[in-house]
Amino acid sequence: MTHYAHSLAGRPEEEWQLLEEHLNATAERAERFAESFAAGCGRLAGLLHDAGKYQREFQDYIRKDAAAHVGDRVDHSTVGALMVREKAPLLAFVIAGHHGGLANAAALRDRLEKKKELLPNARAGGLPRWLEELAAPTIPRWLQRDRVLMSLWTRFIFSALVDADFLDTERFYAGGKERTVGAYPSLKELKLRLDSYLTLKFSKPAATTVNEMRARVLKACRTAAAADPGGFTLTVPTGGGKTLASLAFALDHAVVHGLSRVIVVIPYTSIIEQTAQRYREALGDEAVLEHHTNVDPEKETPANRLASENWDAPVVVTTNVQFFESLYSNRTSRCRKIHRIARSVVVFDEVQTFPANLLLAVKHMLRELVSNYGVTALLCTATQPVLLDGAREIIAVPTREFAAVAGRCEVLMPQSEEPQSWESLAAELRPHRQVLAIVHRRDDAQQLAEMMGEKCLHLSARMCAAHRSVVLAQAKERLAAGGPCQLVATQLVEAGVDIDFPEVYRAFAGADSLAQAAGRCNREGSGQGTLHVFFGPTRPPRGILQTGERVAMKMWREQSLDLSEPGTFARYFARFTLL
Repeated sequence: MTHYAHSLAGRPEEEWQLLEEHLNATAERAERFAESFAAGCGRLAGLLHDAGKYQREFQDYIRKDAAAHVGDRVDHSTVGALMVREKAPLLAFVIAGHHGGLANAAALRDRLEKKKELLPNARAGGLPRWLEELAAPTIPRWLQRDRVLMSLWTRFIFSALVDADFLDTERFYAGGKERTVGAYPSLKELKLRLDSYLTLKFSKPAATTVNEMRARVLKACRTAAAADPGGFTLTVPTGGGKTLASLAFALDHAVVHGLSRVIVVIPYTSIIEQTAQRYREALGDEAVLEHHTNVDPEKETPANRLASENWDAPVVVTTNVQFFESLYSNRTSRCRKIHRIARSVVVFDEVQTFPANLLLAVKHMLRELVSNYGVTALLCTATQPVLLDGAREIIAVPTREFAAVAGRCEVLMPQSEEPQSWESLAAELRPHRQVLAIVHRRDDAQQLAEMMGEKCLHLSARMCAAHRSVVLAQAKERLAAGGPCQLVATQLVEAGVDIDFPEVYRAFAGADSLAQAAGRCNREGSGQGTLHVFFGPTRPPRGILQTGERVAMKMWREQSLDLSEPGTFARYFARFTLL
């Protein structure tokens, strides 16, 4: 019998894909994808993943042989899992789940026991002996029988197999043509484009303290790019130019060390579009893959949709949720892209926004990616928590950069803990032509904005993403024109939102939130700005925000809440993680 992997409806069998051809092609791709972290495993998984298709039942099914009374589906993934469960147990999970997703140990054990007769069926149908005689690859010694490490390693191999299987199947149904997702430029070409963009941008900057700081930050990033791969931190004040400086580090570092791609991970979809647009301005529209839930369907190209499935692009911009949920997932659709993370530069922006209850999981993942998957991780923020032991700080003396811009924003702390009413605050805000007020809750923002009058803009997570974008654009337009602009918002306006007010009011909150609010004040250092911190009639929502307020309150009472001192945030996060 001639064994086939895939058929073509209405076409003669001579045009179908031979099973052995599909197994070998998938094995070659999977091995290439997994070679850096699991040499030999990708090849074995690829060769065995569809071994169940040697069953007579499957070959009858693929030929639609009505006389054989074949059901709608034939299990073809269990056979390969049965073949490796003794010599490479972790690959049994990978092969068994390459269509339906990774199972837990108990479920897989039960499945293999209940379906153990499928292996003899495959042998009777023509399973080649050489497939059964394949030697098991060596499992990396660093796994050390640690179940958590094994789990992640298995997901990476699973990703390599799933992507390889999809790609070879797509190639066959496309008439033998390789999948194309767009004419992506190489990382070397993108580095040259960024060089040209930065040269033009910094050729005649205004001679301000802020611009001088940005130039120093960029130079430090480009110098650090030559260092060995691993963990890095970039600690600069808000408005310090880290968006482009971190991209410069990532591209330079990837080119120097032969890494595969740059992945930029951002906490909120409210700022991811802004960052992706800046990258497109610097690198070209076709160079950046933007992958998150709010990508406009009308603007998304077929190439973007295809590349989002497996991150086959030189520069990927995505969200914390998309990145970490994929790494902890068991679904084929989410896991397919994981192997692309290996040997990449991953830039994490605004790392102070990681939820406190997930910090242990985040720290574990960062450590494993850097230690065992060839990842260089760059952690960026003005308020740096300790997330990766041994990470190297790019800025030699962060206190110098904070001191250099300290004068752009005077911080006025409250004189007492007496809460201020919304009526009183509205009366204080109205005389300011350009002012931003940041409050704790969506109801707070709506109520205060209504008291301010109909010309006051209002921004909160109660609005949809498109509405928020419109409001931000209106605010920026008014500010750029020098006209009146009053905006009331929740904390979503803080991290990464490029907006600049001379006067900012912030309800008392965690030290990181207060510092981020200060970053929306006199951002360009063109005059004198003021951050007014007040106690409002409400407290932050329960959880991480209320805990942050409690820690900052204690530091304020101790007179150690200095927002211009980077050490403040190290002490703040140290206390935070102890609660």
